[in-house]
Amino acid sequence: MLETLSEELKTSRAFEDQMREFGAIITKNDDIQKALSDAVDDGISREGFCELYVSTAAANGIEFTVDQMKIAMHEQKQGSDKVLPSFVQKLITIL
Repeated sequence: MLETLSEELKTSRAFEDQMREFGAIITKNDDIQKALSDAVDDGISREGFCELYVSTAAANGIEFTVDQMKIAMHEQKQGSDKVLPSFVQKLITIL
């Protein structure tokens, strides 16, 4: 039973692997960091930031949804499961 539950969680939380992969791209790409930072400096909303983040990930071949992004943001805010890079988490706290 626990094995089945573990497999279900892995399947339902597969987006976290995609987010981690995109996080690795962000930490190596100054242009993406600047675009995200500039958007925050320009007053983007939390929703707008999520949409920008998801569309930027998609442009880099990585797929997850705005709702999945919000789940990751909420859980990381609660101190569990670091999915988003610290750079992005710092930007989110500004919003």
